[in-house]
Amino acid sequence: MLDRPAAPRLPSVDGRPALWDVFCSVGSEAGRGPGDTAGEQALRAFIEAARAAWPGFGIEDEELVRYAALRTPPGKLPALAHAGDLRLACACCRGNSAAIDAFHELYGAVVARVLARRRATGHVADDAAQAVFERLLVAPAGGAPKLAEYKGTGSLKSWVSAAAATTLAMMQRAAGRRREQPADTGIVALAGHADPELRFMQEHYKAEIADAIVRALARLGDRERTLLRLHVGERMSIDQLGVMYKVNRATAARWVAAARESLAAGARDEIRTHLRLRESEYESIVALVQSQLDVSIVRHLA
Repeated sequence: MLDRPAAPRLPSVDGRPALWDVFCSVGSEAGRGPGDTAGEQALRAFIEAARAAWPGFGIEDEELVRYAALRTPPGKLPALAHAGDLRLACACCRGNSAAIDAFHELYGAVVARVLARRRATGHVADDAAQAVFERLLVAPAGGAPKLAEYKGTGSLKSWVSAAAATTLAMMQRAAGRRREQPADTGIVALAGHADPELRFMQEHYKAEIADAIVRALARLGDRERTLLRLHVGERMSIDQLGVMYKVNRATAARWVAAARESLAAGARDEIRTHLRLRESEYESIVALVQSQLDVSIVRHLA
């Protein structure tokens, strides 16, 4: 029995493998033989469209083809209409700073409109917008950013709009759950094992302490609020914060510590201003403030 001759391999371009061979090696066409001239032409047109939309970012043709192949439905080719969107997403997921800046510039107004239509205003809108971009662009430990899930079957603009609406809804549900939970868990835990004076202070000044911390939170700068929300409320590590803000680990750690101290100092100032306490009473209040900081951050920022 004679062996069937192998299909002819497509010629390389500038010494590089044919794009169809790359596509078949990782995507929905894996296992198909080389030699599909129509597929090669379609992929070259896809690459040209992607380059025309975003000529920078340093993405090699083969890399983009692999990225697209992993996201293309079986039996399909990447959508030519969304080639530029996939190139931008690929570069962002690689951590390319120019691509991330372009993504912010291109979709900042899109996210703002989605949030405005859902009546998110003020700090809520600011925090939601920040959360959208963090969720899309920052990879969790051992994972990939949410943007990696964009498959190029529709426009990236529509996909980002849907992600913004979903993120806001998640935040609103989480806020609702927090409102149903008691706010004084940290204080109760501390006072329960403390001396009678501390328990007395907790019972009589619980509301004042909580209000003081809330007012101090409102006085923080945007970056301080965001750092505390991410690190305390969402458990983002110092290393992840450093990557997100493009600073080294020591700088990120220093920023978080400074934000926490700024919050504590602000709460202490609020208490001194609004409560007439003896110095011994004030020192006891300071201990209660420290015990309540993380609870308040999670409740009011996360």
